[in-house]
Order: sequence, then C-alpha cells, then structure tokens
Amino acid sequence: MWDTVLAWGFNVLSVIFVIFAIGFCIFSHELGHFLAAKWRGLHVDAFAIGFRAFWKKKYKGVEYRIGIIPVGGYCEIPQIDATDAEPKAADGTVLPRAKPLDKIITAAAGPLFNIISGFLIACIVWAWGMPQNTPKMTEIAVLAVDENGPEYEAGLRKGDRIVKLNGETFDCSWEKFQEKLIYTNGEVELTVKRGGETKVIRYLQRINPDNAKLAGEGLPAPFFVPHIPVELDPVKGGAADKAGVKPGDRILEIDGKGDIGEHNFQTLLDSSHGKPLKFKLLRGNGTVEIEVVPHAVPNEKPYYLVGIDFSTRDLKAMEIIGTIENSAAEKAGIKPGDRIVELDGRKPEGFKEFREAIQKGAGKPVKLKLRRGAETVETELTPDRYEYMTVDAYVPCKDHPSPWSQFASTLNNSFKALSGIFITVGNKLKITKKDSQIKPRHLSGVLGMGAVLFKAAHYSFVSFVFLLVMISFALAIFNLLPLPVLDGGHILFGCIELAIRRPLPVRMIKVLYIVFAVLLILLMVYATFNDVRRIYDGSRKPAAAAKAKK
Repeated sequence: MWDTVLAWGFNVLSVIFVIFAIGFCIFSHELGHFLAAKWRGLHVDAFAIGFRAFWKKKYKGVEYRIGIIPVGGYCEIPQIDATDAEPKAADGTVLPRAKPLDKIITAAAGPLFNIISGFLIACIVWAWGMPQNTPKMTEIAVLAVDENGPEYEAGLRKGDRIVKLNGETFDCSWEKFQEKLIYTNGEVELTVKRGGETKVIRYLQRINPDNAKLAGEGLPAPFFVPHIPVELDPVKGGAADKAGVKPGDRILEIDGKGDIGEHNFQTLLDSSHGKPLKFKLLRGNGTVEIEVVPHAVPNEKPYYLVGIDFSTRDLKAMEIIGTIENSAAEKAGIKPGDRIVELDGRKPEGFKEFREAIQKGAGKPVKLKLRRGAETVETELTPDRYEYMTVDAYVPCKDHPSPWSQFASTLNNSFKALSGIFITVGNKLKITKKDSQIKPRHLSGVLGMGAVLFKAAHYSFVSFVFLLVMISFALAIFNLLPLPVLDGGHILFGCIELAIRRPLPVRMIKVLYIVFAVLLILLMVYATFNDVRRIYDGSRKPAAAAKAKK
C-alpha cells in the first residue's frame, strides 16, 4: 500500500516539476522581451507569470500579474504588433509605432534569453556528467550481423571495425551513433577496416522489427550488434579498488582473453567461481595489469548455462550455430548445425521455453533429442551452475558536454530534423528522389516534451536537466524562424523596414499573420495528435505484455 502511495506521490511531484520546468523556459523567453522593451523605451501593458491571474499590481505603467496556471507567462507590448496601424495601450492611449531597430532588438531578446538560460542550466550537465548507454568510441567493432539486414547484404561482416560514418570520423556513444544513422538522408556510408583492408559499404536503412521502440515510430535501426567496451568505476574499499583499478580504466583482456565487452564481461566474472582474474586495462595512453578477486553478489540466486549459441534467424527452429569451449553442451557432444527437436520427451516451443526449462531444472540433467542432418542423435546435458559475481565496480558511462557543444548539438539536430521533413515532403511531391528517415509524424509538441521530461525525471535529475537545456535551445531556434507570428517574423519585417525606410503595408501583414497563425495552429494540433498517439501506444504495450504473461 505504502509503495503505491509513494509511487503516486512521486508521479504527482514529477508532473509539477515538469509544469514548472516548461514554464521556466517560456518565462525566460518572455522576460527577454520585457527587459528589451523597457530598455528601448517601448510601452509594456502587462508582464505575467502564469495564466488566469489571481494577483495584479500596477507599477510605473506596467501591470504585473501572477497566474493560477504556472505554465510560463506573457508580455503585452502593443507597439511590436505590426498588424496595428495605430498601436494603442490597454487604456486606449494611441502610441507611436516602434522603430524597426527597436522591433528587432525586442523580438530577438526572447530567443536570446532562452539561449542564455540554456547555457546557464547546461553548466549543471557539464559539471555533473550526462549518463550514456555506452562509453564514447572512435571506432565500432561489429560483434554480429543479421543476415536478413541491409548491412549484411551490402557486405558488412562480423569482426569489421567501423571507423567512419558518411565519410566522417566520430567520437560518440552507441546511442549517438544510432542517432547519426537516423538523421542520415538517403544512403548510409560506412567505412570499415577488415584485416589490412579498408572498405566502403553503402546501403539504404530499413525498419528493424526487433527494435520495437524505433519500429513503432517508423524509424530504422541497425541490423548489427556492436562490441561495447567496458569502463570501470570502482567502489571505494571494494575488490577492484583494493586491487588498484582506477575510475575510467577500460578492460582490454581478462586472463589473456581479448574482445571484452558488455556481451561477455559478466559471464567471465561468473565463470571464475571466485578465482583471481588478471585484468589488462587501458589507462590513458598506457596499459596496466592487475589481479582482481571476484566474489558472489549477496542475495542473488544461482543460474544455469549450457553453452549453446542459437541462430537468431528463427528462434523457434532451435538451430545451434555454435557451442562454447569446455561448456556443458560441448561435453554432451552437441555440434554446430544440430537442431533440438525434443527436451525431456517434449518438443520445446522455442529458445525461451528451452531457457526456462534449464533454469527450473536447477542443474538437473536433461535429455535432448537432436536432428543432425538426416539422423537423430540423443544425448544427456548437465547444465553448469553459476553465481552472480562482482568486483565491486560500476560500469558507468558519463559524458561532460560543454554548454557550447550542447547548443551546437541541438542546433545541428534541429537543422537535420527540419531538412529531413522537407526532403520527405519533397519526395512525396516528386520534387526530389532523395528520401529521409524523418517524417512529419515525428513532430512533437508541448505534450510530447512534457511526457519526455516526465520519464527523464524518473530516470535521473541530470537527464531531466539535459532535456530542459535542449528544450530551451530548441524554443529559441524555433522562434527565430523567419515566419510571421514568430519572433523571427518580427525580426524579418524589422529588417525589411530598415532596408526600404518605411513601414510595410498593414493589410498585407494582417493577411500574412492570419494565414501563418492558422498554419501554426494546425501544426500544433497535428503535433499534439502525434504526442497523444505516442503516449497511447506507450501505455498500451506494457498492458499487452502483462496480459500475455497471464
């Protein structure tokens, strides 16, 4: 009961936090307009924090308001409204039209304050460090390639090392590498090293059904598995710390075995059964060798392995493509190419049922019937018992991006997203043959931003702050687009007035404002529809999974 109450309480606090966070971005934007208008001597009718005011106070001609709904705020500056031939204050007083330079400065101040506040908040991410799913990599070794994927068809093979993406080197996490792939328009170009040769592999991306998250969004995902290196952060006083492991050490070898990554690190620890292991570590530009003694993780139940690698092409086919050296499978005489047709007299439905049967058996021998070519082979398999072992070290992955790099990344991704959408629309209209992975359906609005922030608040504080920085920067970039009703439109009109030395026709501006206001509202409705669809799909999948388990 208390767990439920705490969970609901945390969710409510997260929602409040998200509302205030989005409100802060909008408030800082409006504050920029307000301060610039006061500096340039323009009349300000009101400056509000939140909406539906419950408190008002007039001071030096400006009415300051605090609203019940704490989502952002607004600033009423009648002289900036280009649709009025004669700007009027709230009390009906006729005001002089703002000078073009005053319009430009006041309009630009909103996005500028978003950028300034984004830079200030970005310092938290810079100092604290942003969690990543993997360490940064300057090359990516290919651990496995799906034979049904476009990469395999184009020539990518296991053991290849990707050193360039679309002709450019990289230094990023696996998540960022996938992001670069998604933003690629047209063919992907991978430069790989194979032995002493360098090859260029080109292919068009496809939807990967195994990646449900991206497939649900209609976005492609790689059909190959990367080798992810392991970096350690030892717990003070733990086994790794006592052995001399330092934060950031990267594992190169364990007991002389190379190719150590996330895919086999824990297995190698568990298979030690508590015996000392010799770690070869990359530290800076040099290497060190250290002996570490793993120990069992408290309160963790043992598990059982048989040492069989199954083909991923069809897990129900139970086709064996390899066995691990000295494993239970090798001792039982199982060979690559065998197919499991019976397990203790029953036909297994697939890999999942086979794995569950091995774990439930808790190490008891199982009888297998195998199909080997045209013959049937029977054998008995005794699973090996393992315990979860640890060396008292986290496997952290943190990046410390500078505020400028966070801004540059948001700017770059915003440009790629917009250009991708235009390319997609152009392709549909037969204007260009080039295509993009980014579609109009990937647009998101305030609801989507709130949902992402809500999830981030549950994950970690710094992830929440990082997204807040991106939203602040993105709000500035969006508002600087040279379109009527946006700040960029005011700046554009101000620049034209400066150039032609006279005001633009009010009737023309009114028509443009109405047209673009309608288009913007339609765009917001469309983006909100996308957000609702994502949230609905996201809530439906866990429910469907829970129903399937029953």
